[in-house]
Amino acid sequence: MSYEQWPYLGVFAVLIAASLGLPIPEDIPLLTGGYLCHLDEASLSTMIVVGLVGVLSGDIILFSMGRRFGHHVVEHRFFRRLVNPRRLLLAEELFTRHGVKIVFVGRFLPGLRPMIFMAAGVLRVRPLVFIAVNGAAACVSVPTLIVLGKIFGGSLEQIRRDVRIASHGMAVVLIVVALVAGAIWMHRRQKRLMATAHVPPKVAREQLPDIPPPVVHPRDHRPADPPTAGSPLEEEV
Repeated sequence: MSYEQWPYLGVFAVLIAASLGLPIPEDIPLLTGGYLCHLDEASLSTMIVVGLVGVLSGDIILFSMGRRFGHHVVEHRFFRRLVNPRRLLLAEELFTRHGVKIVFVGRFLPGLRPMIFMAAGVLRVRPLVFIAVNGAAACVSVPTLIVLGKIFGGSLEQIRRDVRIASHGMAVVLIVVALVAGAIWMHRRQKRLMATAHVPPKVAREQLPDIPPPVVHPRDHRPADPPTAGSPLEEEV
């Protein structure tokens, strides 16, 4: 595989991983693809095709999961972390109110997008209808995001330079603060050690708290009882 193909493969892989639970919206890899086009690392037309294929493939995976497992998808150990039961229920309610056109709208709702596509499978929407409606929405959103990434690529470079400068300045500030804090701590510690070393013994004894002598009661000094008959002492005698 040549170097020129890696940008397309990377964008496609991240789009598929996002549909399988990677906690990033698919807008980020699409914008990144446009930024790569700004850097002349990829072709704009090819990146749009790759983005469409990756987005639709991920959506079909979500749709197939809902169609295969139905409402039991929330109980599956592999999809348990991916599926939010409340959002899935909300997506089903949206289907009940608005029908299949909610698939088109769901393409532009990042928070509900996966659950809407999964709910389409749970509610047994016909696959061709889902692909047609979702594909029409993807033909609007995917090229738009990639082109925006290409147009504002220069701004991203400036932001990246500003962030790098700010991070270097922050590192210098943190190092200075750490050195000052360490110097203050060492100075205070040295003062405590010197103060402890120069305390006179007499003063140290005077600072000790007075401990009263123990009180002895007369009953504690009563004579021991004489040995009784048959005791071990009497037998020895």
